[in-house]
Amino acid sequence: MARVPLQDPTGAAGITMTDVLSLNRSVCLYGVCITDLSPRGDLGLGLDPEGPVGFALVRGYRRNGQFRRLDEALVLSVFGEGRASEPDDVDALAGERLWEVALADRLLRLEMQQGSLAALLNVE
Repeated sequence: MARVPLQDPTGAAGITMTDVLSLNRSVCLYGVCITDLSPRGDLGLGLDPEGPVGFALVRGYRRNGQFRRLDEALVLSVFGEGRASEPDDVDALAGERLWEVALADRLLRLEMQQGSLAALLNVE
């Protein structure tokens, strides 16, 4: 069962039913844009009003008010430039951007490996 936050994050009294129903269904990714990796098209992920598909180096996420730092940063596809963190967000590092993402959204994860073609293909 999802825990309802004790405080409304907007500062208004109470919480909306939409907020209650969206608990456990979205996360806020913390990371930085990768500026020299610009794919063309939507990569099969569909269009998003937040902007075109790009990639970010994501180091953590916030879900239902709890921040979790990843053991290793991930390169994930994101939509748009993200938003700047709030000045009082103690989990955000300087220059980091935040992306609100539904858990059901499709993303791409890039895994980087360096080496010769023979080594990457495991050819002797």
